[in-house]
Amino acid sequence: MEITEGELSSEQSHRLAEVIRQHPEAKQQYLEYCQIHTMLAWEHGLLVDLQLLDPSDTPAPPSVSFGSWKPLAVAAALVLAGVILWSPWDAPSKMKPGETVASLTRSVAASLELSGASSEFNTGSPVRIGSYQLDEGIAQITFESGVEVVIESPASFEIHGPEFMILNEGRLAANVTPEGVGFTVETPDAEVVDYGTEFAIEVVGQRSTEVHVFKGEVEVQPKQQDTAIAPVRLVTNQATRIDHSTLIPLGISVDDQRFLRSLDEPEPTYSGQVRELLPLAYYRMGVMDDGHTLKDAARGHGNTASVVKGDTRRQPFAPGRIGSSLRLGGPKAGGYAHISSALELPTTEFTIMSWIRTQTLPRKAVLVSDMNLSGEETLRFGFVGDHGHLGLTIANAMRTLQIVDSSPLPLEDWTHVAVVKTTEELRLYRNGALVSSQSLNGFQAQSHNPLSIGGIPKDSGVKKRRQRSGFWHGRIDELAFFGSALTSEQIENLFQLTPSI
Repeated sequence: MEITEGELSSEQSHRLAEVIRQHPEAKQQYLEYCQIHTMLAWEHGLLVDLQLLDPSDTPAPPSVSFGSWKPLAVAAALVLAGVILWSPWDAPSKMKPGETVASLTRSVAASLELSGASSEFNTGSPVRIGSYQLDEGIAQITFESGVEVVIESPASFEIHGPEFMILNEGRLAANVTPEGVGFTVETPDAEVVDYGTEFAIEVVGQRSTEVHVFKGEVEVQPKQQDTAIAPVRLVTNQATRIDHSTLIPLGISVDDQRFLRSLDEPEPTYSGQVRELLPLAYYRMGVMDDGHTLKDAARGHGNTASVVKGDTRRQPFAPGRIGSSLRLGGPKAGGYAHISSALELPTTEFTIMSWIRTQTLPRKAVLVSDMNLSGEETLRFGFVGDHGHLGLTIANAMRTLQIVDSSPLPLEDWTHVAVVKTTEELRLYRNGALVSSQSLNGFQAQSHNPLSIGGIPKDSGVKKRRQRSGFWHGRIDELAFFGSALTSEQIENLFQLTPSI
């Protein structure tokens, strides 16, 4: 009762703080209790303005055994211990459990939970001090200082104040405003202090912490007891890894394709020019809040596509060539997207164009196909064979016609691809250049079934191993379908318009 009413004596407070310092289990019990108490107070309007004590104003505590003080720790010092628990790295000391310090500015199919409380979070919800678990989706949190963090699931993190948070596991990208300089992120292996920058962190369980800087500067202090060891200074396009086993900083290459740094889709010259050519459908692969819809950005059309995630919990959006892209996990995950049947691709002339990035080269992987559950297929744009050669195959009841790029696609690199059908021939382009062509020789194309992206529809009644063929392992961005045959000049121009990486 003395604790919940803020009536602990100075001696009791210090003895409690010492127990919590020495015993991580006591810290965890305290945290859980604080959050439960705070949420109950919110629900019933009983939250009082807690008065925090400054530990520097009181004498050093005497030694004490955990066993004798465990009940007191469980009862939770709502006032004093909160300050001390989060102060081993000189973190901000004015912590008030339950205080609102940020808001959830985007929620992409996010399953976000505040530990110790059953809370529903939607876009615009306040974000209070506490421990959070993000099991699915993406959460964009904006702090009072304007600092914006994008957190991808699965992740576990703690919000301690407007300038300080802990990432226990998972991946985040931070964009720090001038007002937010000094924003600090602690991980199990290091403390990262911002000096005006854009950076990203990934914590992989108890194995390591990686810090990547895209703009500006940060300081990374490994969690070593020897304070004489200098921290790591990272500037633009630098990165480091802190292995948990050694805590020795390891310089690594910056990875700007791993972290989703913004949930907004830019409007560069490329997309505007694509729209000028009046596509039948144009999937920019922008992040949608429902986490599974691909919006059709073509003028006057609304042929949306739906993502089938397959056997993966990860959200389907990843950094793209322009903005975000559709992430596909290949045969193991079995994810793909199917396009509304309202999209009808003409048989006389058409163009399919996209940016693609391959992670591996699965056999017969599909970029676009019209295969249905019966196995009928009249169009397939994807890999031919086992070595990553891109090609287009069209078929009718009598014949099959195929055009193939003689060079395999590179791995882990964005490539602009386009295939064109005219009334006389097929043409295949890579990075704006014609790489192959094939005469139709009187071939008459057959009407196409509803199209799918990155894979083919699966029959739930078939064994998994038999339905793993055809899935793309990589990313697809800026996918456009035209009901006309674009010229070589138009395709080259679009490739040249794409902003540099």
